Amino acid sequence: MGSGNAGASSMNPDPDAGIGTLQGNVLLLTDDSFAQATLFTGLATVSADGANGSPVTAKWDGHPPADPFMLEAVARVATNWLSVKPEQAGDALPTYQAVQTNQVTNVNLGMVSSTVLDGIFNKISSIRSPDSGQAVLFFRNAGTGVPLSGLHASMVTAQAAIYSTATGWVLDDGTALTSKDGLVVFGNVEPANSSGTQMVTITRAATATSPAAAAGQFPVRIVQGAVTVAGIDVQL
Repeated sequence: MGSGNAGASSMNPDPDAGIGTLQGNVLLLTDDSFAQATLFTGLATVSADGANGSPVTAKWDGHPPADPFMLEAVARVATNWLSVKPEQAGDALPTYQAVQTNQVTNVNLGMVSSTVLDGIFNKISSIRSPDSGQAVLFFRNAGTGVPLSGLHASMVTAQAAIYSTATGWVLDDGTALTSKDGLVVFGNVEPANSSGTQMVTITRAATATSPAAAAGQFPVRIVQGAVTVAGIDVQL
């Protein structure tokens, strides 16, 4: 799938980038690593921020032979929040994804499975609110792209912060840290602010040689009834 830095501005296009096109396939994310996927075989609408300030859309038809979607007049920016919305209610949830449209012209977009997401909530004896926003965030080294362990992430507007660990999913009690996959799910997030985002705050855990340290705050698009998937590039 495509990737973007959720901390980068989506309002300042590269002045030399011009107007872009974007094409790709729509996938259904099939497990709780959010890395395995199959081709989505239904109908969906793909949207992106357009170069003229208005959204641009394209249709996806997953029935064979499933031609790629094609978005035209896309804003070429460091973070363009693309959305995929299935035409019929089912297992696939409307999903927003941060894409670096100033860097790529081909991208596969994933939709999160409600079965997979509900399974994560079940692990912490909780229930996903279908009317709230959800966020699936991967924390990674801004220099190398490698997932980061040893981070504590918080979003004050989320009802739950659920960490992927070596032994399974755990609810943050204030001391949870990212494991080797750098993955945290923020569940049942309150409505976004006027900019359409909520802030995630990151702290680097103390080690034997260094104290705990702030690692930054990053805006994440939150949409009620949808899931956001994004990589957070952390500068160490």
